[in-house]
Amino acid sequence: YDEIWEAFFNTMLVAVVAAIVSTILGTVGAIGIFYSKKKAKTMLTNLNQIPVLNAEIITALSLTILFAQLFKVNFNFATLLIGHVVLTVPFVVLSVIPKLQQMDPNIYEAALDLGASPNKALFSVILPEILPGIFSGLMLSFTLSLDDYIITAFTRNNSFVTLSTYVYGITSKRGALPPTLRALTAIIFGAT
Repeated sequence: YDEIWEAFFNTMLVAVVAAIVSTILGTVGAIGIFYSKKKAKTMLTNLNQIPVLNAEIITALSLTILFAQLFKVNFNFATLLIGHVVLTVPFVVLSVIPKLQQMDPNIYEAALDLGASPNKALFSVILPEILPGIFSGLMLSFTLSLDDYIITAFTRNNSFVTLSTYVYGITSKRGALPPTLRALTAIIFGAT
């Protein structure tokens, strides 16, 4: 049972941290893309689509080659986290941009005209307006990270076990899952 709980807590740790980092980066990226000039906006939007359109195995292999050959780093929690963030940031951007498009553009300018600094207007006007998109991006990135196997298998240290890698290891050796693990995965599935 200890192995299952360790895998569960490792999975939750990666999913929560990746979701928070992805939400921050994705929100900042979406705001930057939205307010960019047309040429830069098109380029950044197309660049954001690459991880969404690529097969996950391509992203995982690319990250593995990048970490092992180019940077020559040992696989650890940071490489795993970077892999999950690369996977989930585009989905946060795709969740936030529609809320920016729905927002009345005059609200930000009105806040500036009424004496708010650009930062104050950002935090008190824009962020509350796009909060539903930010929250949906957070939840989407959490669930994507929670059940990811391919990027996890390619970018983790072998001593760091998540539920997906634990389940794969159990089924490849014995074939059947322990009842505790079946119950836990059913609870996670229901919660998701």
